[in-house]
Amino acid sequence: MPTFARDSKSARVPMPGEVRSFVTLASLLAWAALLSLGMGCTTKPSTVTALTPPGMVAQEAFSPAIACDPINHDVLLSWIAGDSSSWHVWFARSADKGATWSVPVVVSSAGDQLRLEPESSPRMVCDDHGNVGIAWSSWTATAAHEPRLTDVRMAHSFDGGTSWKRPVTVNDDTTGGPGSQSFHDLALRPQGPLFAAWLDSRPGSDSTVSDPSEGKDASIWFARSGDFGAHWGPNAAHWSGVCPNCRVSLVVDPAGNIFAAFRKHYPGQIRDIVLARAGGPPVRMHADEWQVADCPPSGPAMTLSRDGTLRLAWYTGAPERAGVWFRQNVPELMDSTGEAIPVLLGDKLPTVHIGVGEAGMSGTLIACDVDSTGTHQLTLVRVEPSGHRVVERFVVPGTQGASYPCVATERAGSAAYLVWTSRVGGHPALRLARWNVGR
Repeated sequence: MPTFARDSKSARVPMPGEVRSFVTLASLLAWAALLSLGMGCTTKPSTVTALTPPGMVAQEAFSPAIACDPINHDVLLSWIAGDSSSWHVWFARSADKGATWSVPVVVSSAGDQLRLEPESSPRMVCDDHGNVGIAWSSWTATAAHEPRLTDVRMAHSFDGGTSWKRPVTVNDDTTGGPGSQSFHDLALRPQGPLFAAWLDSRPGSDSTVSDPSEGKDASIWFARSGDFGAHWGPNAAHWSGVCPNCRVSLVVDPAGNIFAAFRKHYPGQIRDIVLARAGGPPVRMHADEWQVADCPPSGPAMTLSRDGTLRLAWYTGAPERAGVWFRQNVPELMDSTGEAIPVLLGDKLPTVHIGVGEAGMSGTLIACDVDSTGTHQLTLVRVEPSGHRVVERFVVPGTQGASYPCVATERAGSAAYLVWTSRVGGHPALRLARWNVGR
C-alpha cells in the first residue's frame, strides 16, 4: 500500500517560548513536559497511507460513512452503490486496519428509493456490544407527485454487521400528512439509548416564524430508541428557522445531555452555525453574519471528546472570514471560554464539506475537501488539544476531486481513518486512507 509523501518541514511544531533565566533546570524540564502534554506537541509529521476499498458491488459508489468499533478497533464502513435502475446502502468491516474487508452486505430493503444527496448521506453508529446502526433518507411512495417528501429510515445489526434487521421509519409524521425528513444524524449515549435528529418540514416547538420572502425553512426534530433502532418513540419538535439544505450534527454526553449543531437562518438572509442543547436556545458559534440567499449545502461537523468537550468545525462564506473555522469548549458545557480559530482560509474557496474526529492527546482531526486555492483535494488539519492553535495542515497528494470526507478515530491509539468520494473513469468511487497522526 502506498504512503503519500510529504515534506516534513511543512509540519508546524509548537514551540515552548522563552523562559526567564532564573527558572531552574528542573522547573524548566517539568514545565516543558506539561506544555507538551497540554498542547499535543509533535516531533514528527503525520503520514497518510492509501487503503483499498471493499470489493465494489456496482459501478458507482459514493456517500460513505465510517466508524471504529470501540472494543476491537475494527473499521466499519457504509456507502451507497448501484446504478440508475436501483441503489442500496451497503456495509463492510475490516479487522486488520483497513487492509482487507469482509464481503459487502446489503442493508437497505429492495424497493427503497434512496435520496441520493451527499449532504443527506447515510450516518452510522456503533457501541461496545456489537450493535451497528445506519440511517439514511428515502423518498416516500408519493414522492412522484411531491419531490420534497422523504422519510428517515434506519436498519440495525446485533452481530457487528453480519446480518441486518429490516429497516424501520424513524419519523412518525404526527401532523397527519407526509412531509420532508432528511439531513439527519445519529448519536448514542454511552451505555444508554440511541437518538436521531433530522430536518423536518413540520413546525418546530419554538414558534419561530420565517419570512416567506426569504424562502422556506426547516425545523429540527428528535426521536429516541431504547433498543438500538428496532423501535422509535414519539418524535419531538425543537428549533425552527433552520437552513433546509444543511445537515444537523448530533452528540449526547454521558449525562444524557443532547447537543445539536446546525445552520440557522436569521432575518436578512444571514445563515450562521449555532449550537443548542435540547430544551435551550441556539447559541451562535461566531457571528459570521454570512448573508446568502440560498441555503449552502454544508452543515457543521461535531464530535464529543474523551474529556467531555465539544469539537465543532464549520464553513462560512462571509466576506473577510470565508473558510473553515473550529471551536471547542463551547457554550452550554463546563467551560465556555473557547474562541473560534481559522483552520483553512482562502478568498477563492467554494463551499467546503468537513469531517471531524477526536484523537486524545493528538488533538482534533479535521478533513476538508478543498485546499486553500479552492481546488477540490483533501486537506487535513490537526488542532492542538487545547483548541487554541493549528499544529499541522497539509494537502494529501493524489486526492484531486475529493468530496465529502468522513473521519473515524480509534478509541485508543493515534490512528484515524478517512473515506471520501472521488471520480474514477467518470463515475463516483470510494477512496480510503489511514491517517497515522504524528506525536
